[in-house]
Amino acid sequence: MKASCRVFSGVCLLFVLLFPAVSGAADFSVGASVWYAWYNENQIDNSDPSVDPTFLYGPMFALGFAPRWSLTAVFLYGVYDYPMTPGETEPLRRYDSDIALNYSINRYIKVFGGAKVMGYSFDQGSHYGVGPALGLGLTLPLSDSLFLLGNVSGVYGFGREEHDGGSSSDARELGFNTTLSLAYYIESASTTITLGGRYQWFNIDYEKDDPNEFPESNITFYGITFSAVYSFEL
Repeated sequence: MKASCRVFSGVCLLFVLLFPAVSGAADFSVGASVWYAWYNENQIDNSDPSVDPTFLYGPMFALGFAPRWSLTAVFLYGVYDYPMTPGETEPLRRYDSDIALNYSINRYIKVFGGAKVMGYSFDQGSHYGVGPALGLGLTLPLSDSLFLLGNVSGVYGFGREEHDGGSSSDARELGFNTTLSLAYYIESASTTITLGGRYQWFNIDYEKDDPNEFPESNITFYGITFSAVYSFEL
């Protein structure tokens, strides 16, 4: 397996746009997110794998502790079938988590900063990464219950990959993440439903100069997102 496919993914922070913009009275929110994501990898040795899309899914949480401040966390997990030889694949188990502190400038604009922690496991080894992220979120009310949400964020990650047999390399991982979604707030159920799209791009540069085992890569994840979030006062 090409080592560069274990990329430090971008910040999954669509969730931060909903609070308190949609459910401002809520102190705590909990929900679930699903992302049907395509995966493209472009390597400098031109041995680009063809990977089928898959579902990533996981929980989402938010805590509003001041009129303009909130703390959010998201976790996603999914398994890709990574091609090895013609007709053979290997499971690539991807997981990542985000935690962010968010500040609402007004009902339309948020800024956020936080940390990304991620990892991969595969048959021959593992990868992990961690790094800071900064971003900007926009909320545009279309009606009393319908909202257009968008965000963009950047991340600079520090990663490490280890293979069976002792081979390993540190990495620098630069990328950005953007989302655009529609959110509908069901007041009677205190629940927000979102549907939209998400795109991530990363450049992965391994410190170990071994293009056969650790090739520099540009990697993109993109696809359809769906989430449901329930809000209540503590």
